Amino acid sequence: MRNLSEGRAVHLLDVENLVGNARPATRDVQAMMDRYRERVPIGGMDQYVVAVNHGAMLPVGLALAGIQLLVRSGPDGADAALGEVIRLDHLADRFERVVIGSGDGVFAESADWLSGRGVLVVVVSRPGALNRRLRRTAGQVIPLDLAA
Repeated sequence: MRNLSEGRAVHLLDVENLVGNARPATRDVQAMMDRYRERVPIGGMDQYVVAVNHGAMLPVGLALAGIQLLVRSGPDGADAALGEVIRLDHLADRFERVVIGSGDGVFAESADWLSGRGVLVVVVSRPGALNRRLRRTAGQVIPLDLAA
């Protein structure tokens, strides 16, 4: 019987962190996503979950139509929403690879937990924005240089 996680990945994107702006413009989100798709291997069975604050909902939603969008306000609201997905959505059972699109250190513990369950954790982050502990716990790090 085939393992249901085989060959599958989920991309958890903290768009504000990847763009470097809490209120990104639609064109900035589109440019970030174009660069993301150039740099990050994506399979046909991959899924995306994007989290933003309420002030970024419209421009991100327009730029990434069709992708699951979570909205959470407050300090680190997007981080908290993605953290809940990691804790509650049984990612280790459903995906071979989890791609964390953020450099925030809050994801280090989750990355370590997923790695301990046999999941390859890939971190995508802007250069200079990657937390050291998250870098150490990631199985792979892909820099996302938006200026390129």
